[in-house]
Amino acid sequence: MACRMASCRRHPVNSKPRHTMLLAHLPRHAVNHSTRSTRASFALALTLASSAILLAACQTPPTASEDAAAAPATKATTSPVILVSDGKLTPAGEAVRDQGLIYYKNRQDAATFHAWLPLAEAGHPETQFNLGALLQNSNELPNDDRAALGWHEKAAARGYGESNCHVGNLLRKLSRDDDSLARARNAYLRGADMGESVCMHNAAAVLLAGEGGPRDAAGGAMWLAKAAEAGLVESQLKLGTAYLHGNYGLNDPVKARHWLGKAAEAGDMNAMHNLASMLDDGHGGPKDAAAAAVLYRKAAAAGQGQSANNLGLLYRQGAGVKRDDAQAIAFFTRAIELQNFDGAVNLGDMHFLGRGTKRDRAVAAIQYKRAAENGVAWGECRLAAMMRHGEGLKRDQKAANAAESKALAALPKADCRTALSKLLR
Repeated sequence: MACRMASCRRHPVNSKPRHTMLLAHLPRHAVNHSTRSTRASFALALTLASSAILLAACQTPPTASEDAAAAPATKATTSPVILVSDGKLTPAGEAVRDQGLIYYKNRQDAATFHAWLPLAEAGHPETQFNLGALLQNSNELPNDDRAALGWHEKAAARGYGESNCHVGNLLRKLSRDDDSLARARNAYLRGADMGESVCMHNAAAVLLAGEGGPRDAAGGAMWLAKAAEAGLVESQLKLGTAYLHGNYGLNDPVKARHWLGKAAEAGDMNAMHNLASMLDDGHGGPKDAAAAAVLYRKAAAAGQGQSANNLGLLYRQGAGVKRDDAQAIAFFTRAIELQNFDGAVNLGDMHFLGRGTKRDRAVAAIQYKRAAENGVAWGECRLAAMMRHGEGLKRDQKAANAAESKALAALPKADCRTALSKLLR
């Protein structure tokens, strides 16, 4: 049977404000589990535009031999030959570009830069983008964000959409003053209007945060949806999570399943977890514990600790999978390894009850303490009950009251007084 006292329960992943691509997991421990978040909202992370050199744009094969990679860069800046006409490479410009490509493939970034510099100076936007990318990420050249910004601004001014994303990111990186943030916001919006999905995502982030101008929830939600429709996985995850939690005026669990499914298909572990949670609870569609177990397993294999914990719960309950206490213990242990300490409470319960392992209340207390020390209120609640009744720990009413007080601050409806021997099954 499942524990009568609320376990450290499965929940959708939410995220806290940040400006990186890392996802933060905010566990919820409601007594009556709900798929809605306890947080009012969550902030989008800005997505970093790729700084890779665009090699695919080269339409003609290299005309120079590989041995030419060791030769000094040509003095194209002094040549009267026309390299760029109306923003496009001439045959002579293509030859210069291809020579630079040979240098680039040989990881000679300095030679690449000097070979391509005449093309960029002559107004070729793709080369301007590539020089900006080299200055952002090179194995040989020193990173120079200000110079990179200059080249990306030139490329953007000539209609090269992707450079707008870099302009926005670099402006935000170099300065947080109002003017820079406003310029970054405008750059993202220009790129978004040109169909760049990363710019759409970042435009959504700054509009929703009110960065660089007034907050615009409707506009932010629109650009987030467009980025998701364009196939950006991060946007699909955020849009699905917004529909799940009711953020930005969006509240539709059916659409949440749709967009989380898209991101899950692309391999995003947090989308897998959120979709599994919806399937597990029957939120937004039919309940399907077996399908939830499949997704929890995939997400856990990718490093999602809450999924490992939740899969352990399914094995303990025999929901969607055959009941298997040994597997439950294995996944609770894996959750702890992945820094999800809900698993420590559930592992402690297994030791307290002697399910899948020898009954050992002292070991259970160790796990509850580990959970409590890592901010899991159910760990404090279990410890309070143990100390109140002397089950696995020395009876200590004062310490029990202190632990109960900590637990109830987060879990006001929790029963931290009944003996675990009566409460757990």
